[in-house]
Amino acid sequence: MNTADYLIPLPKWVKSSLLAKLNGYSLDAQEKKRARGVWIEGIHWIKAPDGNIMYNLRAIDLWAESEFKRHKSL
Repeated sequence: MNTADYLIPLPKWVKSSLLAKLNGYSLDAQEKKRARGVWIEGIHWIKAPDGNIMYNLRAIDLWAESEFKRHKSL
């Protein structure tokens, strides 16, 4: 059996606990990025109808890559 048979696509939006496991940002770091406006509501995070904060994995990855490129060019 091929290892690709076991790959499960990640959802677009995840809760903070899964985000922390996937990219290492602590719950505190996530909250600070939201509060400081580093991560933008509607792009990087949303408040779901049930009140949970959900994070867009793809948007956060793109943000991290753009920050890396920006700092590398300085």
